[in-house]
Amino acid sequence: MNFTNNQVQFIREQTVHVERTKAIPDTLLDFIYEKRLFKLLVSESLGGRLLELPNALRIFQDASYAEGNFGWLVTIGSGGGMFSPNFEVNQAKNYFTPNNAVIAGSGFPAGKAEKADEGYIVNGEWKYSSGSEFATLFTANCVVEDGEATKVVSFILNTDQVHVKEDWDAFGLKGTSSHTIQVVDQFVPAKRTFSIFEIQNDFAGSVHQFPFVPFSEASFASIVFGIGRHYLEEAEQIAIKNKDNWQQGEFDRYRFVTDKLKIEQQRWEAAETYFYELVEKTWHAHKNGQDVDDETWEEFSLACKQGATTVITCAQNLFRYMGMECVMEHSELNRIWRDLQTAAQHAFLIPYKENEASFKKV
Repeated sequence: MNFTNNQVQFIREQTVHVERTKAIPDTLLDFIYEKRLFKLLVSESLGGRLLELPNALRIFQDASYAEGNFGWLVTIGSGGGMFSPNFEVNQAKNYFTPNNAVIAGSGFPAGKAEKADEGYIVNGEWKYSSGSEFATLFTANCVVEDGEATKVVSFILNTDQVHVKEDWDAFGLKGTSSHTIQVVDQFVPAKRTFSIFEIQNDFAGSVHQFPFVPFSEASFASIVFGIGRHYLEEAEQIAIKNKDNWQQGEFDRYRFVTDKLKIEQQRWEAAETYFYELVEKTWHAHKNGQDVDDETWEEFSLACKQGATTVITCAQNLFRYMGMECVMEHSELNRIWRDLQTAAQHAFLIPYKENEASFKKV
């Protein structure tokens, strides 16, 4: 575990009111800044930690095990560090050096930009910009018409250029401030544009050379594994709490549920083990400059999506046996279940093939 038991307890205590406030408290943001959890993938020369991918994924998972909203924001916030080598050198220093630096935004090209003198005029709306309430900068993709052709350009936007529409209304991960951001007729100089395919400074590490889509798939899968582990532990605690009552009568409900629980714990462990074995294998090849063939990337993607499917299956298989407590929105198990369902709906984890929607059997 990357967090002590006391830190996990602290994180959970700080997020106890997140359902009502729909925001992460400042005390928890201060904890994130202190531990540089938004800078896991940022160069040390910019105040970051620049971890290798497997280590970063373990932190994403452990943060999500501590609490879903916390883990989601740590993962999204750290993910912005993948762009640090793509910024012009002075822009990278200005935007990534501050202790509280964190990006919110969207990779979907939902905006339009028109060329202007020494820059562009940007307009657009982008959904699901997690961390928008405390972001220190925003990035967004726009379509730019260039003669008869069109291209997609990434823009760096200052916070005073962005209007946050507080419209995040999902039934889970309520504290992630994953709102729509809106930009109207804002000028962005050319020096504040970038491409994720172009390195513009010396702040890159091996992780920044890792393909962005597999990185994203693995990042969100680690969140699901973390929340799933929390769910299994909470289900176990409910069984223990109800042991005496469930053992009364001719049918030993406690034994029945705990047997079910062991099966789902084994299923979760099998999927997690396979996921990290493949992550380590692929990372080792990547770091050592070996060619990673298409078949391996397909297997990597499949492990991420099957992993998410497996965790959802574990939760669903137990849900029916938890009694009325699991359907009460104020209960911890219900909140974890909703966070889990929400996290697994990310576009990078949605299965599009039958085998991606299968799960590990035990």
